[in-house]
Amino acid sequence: MKNTLKIIPLLLFISLCNKNYAQGLKNASWTFGLSDHIVVDGGKEMTFPFNTKAWNYLPFPSRLTAEVYFMKGWSFQTELAYTQYKTGSIMDNVVINKKGTYFGADFNGKFAMSHWTNKQGWFDPYLTLGYGYTLRTLATNKSTGNNNLGIGCNFWIYKGFGLNLQGMGKFAMKGGVKSNYTHYSVAFIYKFRNKADVMKTGK
Repeated sequence: MKNTLKIIPLLLFISLCNKNYAQGLKNASWTFGLSDHIVVDGGKEMTFPFNTKAWNYLPFPSRLTAEVYFMKGWSFQTELAYTQYKTGSIMDNVVINKKGTYFGADFNGKFAMSHWTNKQGWFDPYLTLGYGYTLRTLATNKSTGNNNLGIGCNFWIYKGFGLNLQGMGKFAMKGGVKSNYTHYSVAFIYKFRNKADVMKTGK
């Protein structure tokens, strides 16, 4: 199962890289985002209710994203995220007694559901999967790669400006199940639209 999760994003990427690649990027639209985010890292993220002592966040935007649309509903996004663990919070089922640092870097493929309707409206849901790197200074395995799987939605408000909501599961490549965690974000986004994109959205 782990090997399957590792190769699926790679196979999807290869299948999309055909002779139209250069032309697709030439006409691509770019979206950039600035957001706040919550890292839920208590070791029992798949159980309910969530333990708020496992929530880690900062009171200011600490996540940056850049996304380029490719073709046929697919886009590629890279992101950088930073936060801090507070004394007394829970990490991997253990109460920590000092402050720590979280840093994440990810590269994900995204598929927009609007591809099936051939018209992007104000409500724009998508699925996402990919790879990433996680640094947690207080964890047993301080750095590890991770497989990503998530769902999100863009709410396009006015002429390229929008709001993004996303939830993602991050499955660590080492450290066992307790090293998995979930990642939630709320972002302000802006899309630099080309002529083709304006025609598609009708705005």
